[in-house]
Amino acid sequence: MLDRYRNVITIALAALLAAAVVAFVLERRDGPQPLEIDLADLTATPSGPIEVYITGAVVQPGVYEMQAGDRVIDVLYEAGGHTPDADLEAVNLALRLQDEDQVTVPRVGETLVSTGRTSNVAGVSSAKVNINAATAAELDTLPGIGEVYSERIVESRLSNGPYVTVDELVERGVIPRGTLDKIRDLITLGP
Repeated sequence: MLDRYRNVITIALAALLAAAVVAFVLERRDGPQPLEIDLADLTATPSGPIEVYITGAVVQPGVYEMQAGDRVIDVLYEAGGHTPDADLEAVNLALRLQDEDQVTVPRVGETLVSTGRTSNVAGVSSAKVNINAATAAELDTLPGIGEVYSERIVESRLSNGPYVTVDELVERGVIPRGTLDKIRDLITLGP
């Protein structure tokens, strides 16, 4: 009688074993998800208070505590607004502020003079850009440095460590020599 059910028992055990193997494989296939690192989070603009000096044709020139991400128009508002003789056409009011920026609102007919620090047509001058701490967006403000080079600078810093000399930008193959020559006086390695 046992011989009669041997084939049925063998088939049932084989089916049970096959079901167990399928369940085991499916469980392993849905294992832990791979680790993902978003470089954009590592290079995000810092938050918190920054200090900005506004001068020129403003009601109350001075140093104001602003928040990272604020714009020139925000510090102009904090300074009581512009005077009647201000040349607002010469100022990029939408430009984002950085710590230690100096915003100069010129008077009509007045020409802005560079103070040896980086400056742009918006009447904003800021300290040298720290290539060991700046975000890609901050690096992108340098002449000749666009989105591609700024991302390369940050990626090289993250993967190869901080820059010891500014010449490492060329030595690591991040930017060409001509571009470094344009920005050499505008960048720094530390605070």
